[in-house]
Amino acid sequence: MKTHRIKKIMFAGISAQTNNKNELNETTAEIPTLWDDYVEKNINGKTLNKSKDSYLYGVYSSYESDVNGDFTVTIAQEVTKNKNAIVVENQKYLVFKKEGELPEIVAELWAEIWEYFEKNNEYTRSYTVDFEKYLKEKVIEIYISIND
Repeated sequence: MKTHRIKKIMFAGISAQTNNKNELNETTAEIPTLWDDYVEKNINGKTLNKSKDSYLYGVYSSYESDVNGDFTVTIAQEVTKNKNAIVVENQKYLVFKKEGELPEIVAELWAEIWEYFEKNNEYTRSYTVDFEKYLKEKVIEIYISIND
């Protein structure tokens, strides 16, 4: 785990509204369907103004409140223009990294993050924009927005 400040990054893709309670139930989970739609509808190929960065992202934004509230999840790529994009500017992040089999490591790392924030008060989540960055086939980083 490390801290990192992002000066500016923009994401564009497809989105859905959900919450963690729904995501823990296979019949109400939106995120797996969103990933399937992203691939099947070739959203990557249709995304305009993509940056040279070819990573895929799972972006969490528009938090209603905290870990228990609704939020928007977006399967995205980094873009160079902010038309309809999620824009992050001058935000401090706590970065968690994990290697292993997808999609299991995503759920495992989120569980570790929730446990970290339950047990530690060194950093406070800001609930602005958080994101998963898929570095390689079996490596993920999750960026959690924190207060300065």
